[in-house]
Amino acid sequence: MEKGQKDIAVCFPFKKENVEDFKNNIKEALSHERVGHVILVGYNENETYRGISDFISTLKAEEKSRISLIIQKRLGTKRRAGKGDGMNTAIQYFVERGKEKFLHFYDADIKSFSRTWIDRVQLRLDEGYHVSRCFFPRAYTDAMVTWNITRTGFAYVWPHTILPDIEQPLGGELGFTREVAERLAKDKIVLEASDWSIDTALTISFARYGVKLYEVYIKEGKHHKLYGKLSDLETMTVECFDFIRENKNLRIDTDRMVYHKDNTVEVPQEYKTRIAFDIDGTIREFKEGWTEKMKSLLLEYFPSHIRERVSKAISDGDYDFMNPTLWYESYEIFMKHFDPTIEEWRKLLFKLWVLRVLNHTKLALKDPDASLRSLKEMIELFRARAGVKNRHF
Repeated sequence: MEKGQKDIAVCFPFKKENVEDFKNNIKEALSHERVGHVILVGYNENETYRGISDFISTLKAEEKSRISLIIQKRLGTKRRAGKGDGMNTAIQYFVERGKEKFLHFYDADIKSFSRTWIDRVQLRLDEGYHVSRCFFPRAYTDAMVTWNITRTGFAYVWPHTILPDIEQPLGGELGFTREVAERLAKDKIVLEASDWSIDTALTISFARYGVKLYEVYIKEGKHHKLYGKLSDLETMTVECFDFIRENKNLRIDTDRMVYHKDNTVEVPQEYKTRIAFDIDGTIREFKEGWTEKMKSLLLEYFPSHIRERVSKAISDGDYDFMNPTLWYESYEIFMKHFDPTIEEWRKLLFKLWVLRVLNHTKLALKDPDASLRSLKEMIELFRARAGVKNRHF
């Protein structure tokens, strides 16, 4: 790289954010000597958009010239308009209008973001990796979509690949080369991932392309707004699962893919013992909203040893049973029979995922280290049972 060259574009997709945190992140990106373009992609012209627009008007002319504030396009045709449309809008904008060599993405709501993140992501791109993405220390009761939906799904559908080994396949903090961006901008699978499934779509596509991928460990962690009850994650849970289910017949061979990651240090005690969601509120919501149709699906498709325990959880509050083995059995049933157009299937998937999270959480409260080992063993259980060949459905 020539000295003084601004060869990085940084994108922050956003919807409703803390404007002060967002402004700080924009300033951090602008302060980086290699960032030539900051692309801000809003869901719509809401209060956050207006606040950022006002903020941009206060900047110096040179800084203003490096910012693009745009509204995301509707690029997907099948799924809900959401984060995916925002990221895909940024990728197309970068490919069509940008001149930089690299595109980075970071979530707008991160409180711990700094320009050093850009340095650490870019270091691996400068070394020749095509994709460099972040992973973080997480609370042992956090990342439950990652563990119980995405990594388990990768292990179930593509057990022979490196996909199940990727630490944080749903991470929104990553960078890649212009060549990768150009492929993504024309990839129909990625363009149709218009909702929460976009991160899964990107991870799968990197494997399909056979890229050189590096995961960078951000030891200070990703401090951002947290959720309350697990119902806050219902849409994400269903959309991430359904994307894997919809694309389960993709043939993926990662033999030519290069994958490395940073070694991690001991996870701080605060992450081991932190509770990432409202347990009592989640339990109350679990017992609500069971329709006759949901119960009939449970009766028709699930074996008695699962459906009887689910019924007992609803009536007696016995939630501690959805262990990795029973989750594998449940996951397989959803993979074969789930219909995203039927609301009761979507609700049932979410309810059983909640039971899986509650089972894990009880172990995490008792023995955090054992709970993390259990999650890793669950991935290997899925992998082993799925076998060495792609499944045919």
